Amino acid sequence: MKNKLINTNKGLLALSSIMILFLGLFSCEDNENDGGEFGTPEIATILSLGDEPTINSGFPDELVRVEGSGLSDMKEIVFDGTVNTFFNSALNSNVALFFNVPFDVDQGSRFGTQTVKFTNLYGETVSSQFEIKQPEPTLTVQDTFSPPKGEAGVEIRVFGNWFFNVQDVLIDGESVGDFIVVSPQELIFTFPEGRTETTEFTVVTSAGMVSKDLPIVGGVVEVLITDFEGNGIPNINNDYNADWFSYGDNMFRIANGIGADGSTGAEIIWDDTGTDGFTGSSHQSIASVTTATDAENAFLIIDINGDGFPGTVMEFVLEDDRSNWLIKAPLEGTGWQTLRLKMADFGFGFDPGNQGNGDVNPSTIVAVKMQISHEGGAGVVPSGYKYDNVKFEILELE
Repeated sequence: MKNKLINTNKGLLALSSIMILFLGLFSCEDNENDGGEFGTPEIATILSLGDEPTINSGFPDELVRVEGSGLSDMKEIVFDGTVNTFFNSALNSNVALFFNVPFDVDQGSRFGTQTVKFTNLYGETVSSQFEIKQPEPTLTVQDTFSPPKGEAGVEIRVFGNWFFNVQDVLIDGESVGDFIVVSPQELIFTFPEGRTETTEFTVVTSAGMVSKDLPIVGGVVEVLITDFEGNGIPNINNDYNADWFSYGDNMFRIANGIGADGSTGAEIIWDDTGTDGFTGSSHQSIASVTTATDAENAFLIIDINGDGFPGTVMEFVLEDDRSNWLIKAPLEGTGWQTLRLKMADFGFGFDPGNQGNGDVNPSTIVAVKMQISHEGGAGVVPSGYKYDNVKFEILELE
């Protein structure tokens, strides 16, 4: 009887062991094949989150949101069969995941509609179609051209981005003929004959075009001091709050929406509430921006708007290594207008009538100042004007 009981217990133990092993194997197999916690991945839409959200299309590096189900265990996202896409799995959920549209020329990225393949941790895949859109070309803000000035027959290198599918290169609207696209960030062309003034360079791609002034050697050039939007002389356009300042009695500001065409601009106002007999605004000193020395062929160009301040007499000052040179300009007309002031007409020592000390030397100018004439309190109250797009126009002979 005792032996029979022992044999029965051994049989039950063996059966239990088999059942536990079977259940364990079944459980492992089930975990490996159930597609994770939320099941097989499915894609409903891929929505780009740029300035103009679109479904199943977007620009390089634009953030997109993938919507669907079973997305929490995603392992890999591949564009066009070649381009792996980085994404942060910690941000995934069962119904959504995020990534930035990849674009890597070295990996074979291209524009247009292509297949995006999603693979989860269990090897299950789902695919969707997505269009990578080509951005418009851009040009670098500084050091766009090398050499920095055009000269007939000389090769010019141009630096920017998105030089894909380049259709043409133009100077003043005319094709230069042959050009070479070195990379998406660089192209080469030969500057044409017959140009005597600053020209407009344009690169045209299948996605759009971009233009920029290109000065020339031995001709009239424009030098942008500032447009109050980051363009111009770098060391006075990096931080307006630090680089631009006012002095005397005035209210001065740089703000979006007050410049020409609703852009960022500056405004100076005098209301006779202070005690100083002068009013002005200026910027930190700059290095020489030209080799020209002839004030007869050099001009200060500035866009101004004095609406709301009739009778204002504006003053503009050029500071060089000798003195401050001043010219007065009574406000005339309404709305935005462009002043073109010859540097030879500026007077020595803040005195527009002092023309007996030669002329300002354009190559030694270190600052441009905007002032309001109130002659110790005798000006129109209030006086003021907005200004934008401060430039030099200069005849350079080198």
